[in-house]
Amino acid sequence: MTVSEIVAEMVRDNLLVELGQGDSSTRGGRKPTMLQLNANFGYVLSFDLGFNYIDVMMNSVDGLIKSFEHHRVGELSIDDRLAFIVAQAHKLAVPDQTVHGLLGISVAIHGIVDHNKVLYTPYIDFKGKDIAQILSSELNVPVSLQNEANLSVIYQRDFESREKIDNLVCISIHKGIGAGIIMNNRLFTGIRGEAGEIGHAIVYEDGGVSRKRFKSIEEYCSEDSILKKIKEQTGLSELTRDDIQTLYYDGNEIVGDILDEFCYYMASIIYNTVVTLDPAKVVINSNLIADIPELLDIIRTDIPFLTEDKTQVELLANSRYATLLGGVSLIISQVIDVTPGEINFPNTIGRSLIKAS
Repeated sequence: MTVSEIVAEMVRDNLLVELGQGDSSTRGGRKPTMLQLNANFGYVLSFDLGFNYIDVMMNSVDGLIKSFEHHRVGELSIDDRLAFIVAQAHKLAVPDQTVHGLLGISVAIHGIVDHNKVLYTPYIDFKGKDIAQILSSELNVPVSLQNEANLSVIYQRDFESREKIDNLVCISIHKGIGAGIIMNNRLFTGIRGEAGEIGHAIVYEDGGVSRKRFKSIEEYCSEDSILKKIKEQTGLSELTRDDIQTLYYDGNEIVGDILDEFCYYMASIIYNTVVTLDPAKVVINSNLIADIPELLDIIRTDIPFLTEDKTQVELLANSRYATLLGGVSLIISQVIDVTPGEINFPNTIGRSLIKAS
C-alpha cells in the first residue's frame, strides 16, 4: 500500500482531516495537502498510580488536554485502585462527542514494568495481578503500562524536543529515582524492564567497602530522603516542598548544606549517565529543582566532563504533567498504529492546562 493510499484510508476513517493546501516548496510543484489528527475521532485516558494519589488526564486523539484531576487516595489496595480507574473511565465517558469514544488507557507505574506487566514496585502491592488485562477486559479498550520515568522521557521526546534527538535520558527524582532512556529514538528498557533503575545504584560510605556500609543513591537524593534529613536536623516534624523552598531562600544553613549534598550526588549521577550512555541531552524531572531553579546551576557546575563537548543538562518543562502526557503519546501511538518515536505533538499542548488552571 502506498503512502497516498494509507492517508486516503485514514481520511475515510475520520482519523485525519484535511486543512487545505500548504505552500509549494522552493522547487515549485504541486501544493501539499495539509493534514492533522481529527480531535473528534476519540479520546484517551492516562493514569498515574502514585504512592498515595492517582492522577487522571483525558486527552483527545490529537493530544490536546481535555481535563485533569488529582486525587489523594491514601494507601489504597490494588483492587480498590482498579475499581477507581474503572469508575473514572465511566465518569469521564463522552461517547456522543466523538466518533469512537474511549480509544485506550495508559497507566504510569512507579516500578519495573516488562511486557505490559508490573514486575516490581516498592509502594503498592499488585498481588501479581495482570492489571492491563483486567482493565482491558473491563473497559474493552487497549491498556498500556509503563514506568513513570520512561513516560517522562517519552514526553520530552514527543512534546518538547523540537530538534531530532536520537539519544536522550530523563532522570526523575520523586519518592524514588529512575531514568528513562531513549536510544536511536526508541525507548530502551533492557531485557527485563530494569534499565534506568539508577536509584538502586550503590554508593559506599567513607571507611571502606564493607557490605554493611553501602547505601543506594535514593537514600541521598530522593525527595523522601531530603525531607527526612531536614526534619531530623532541624527538628521540624511537618515539612513540605514549599517549606523547603522558603527555608532555602531564607538562608537556612542546614537546608543549604543538605541541598548542596543533594546537588553533589545528582552531579555524580549525571556524570555516570553521560560516561555510560553518552546521550545528546540529560533532562531532570524534579519538582524540588523546579521550586528552587538555582540548584540546577549548582548541579551543572559540579558535573565533570571528559571532553569540551559538554552534554546538555536541562530541567524538564511541565514536570507536573509530563508523566501523564508521556502516557498519552504512548497509548495514542498504539491505537492509531504509529511507531513510537514517529509521532510529535506541539509543545503548546503540554502547557495548555497550566494556562487554564
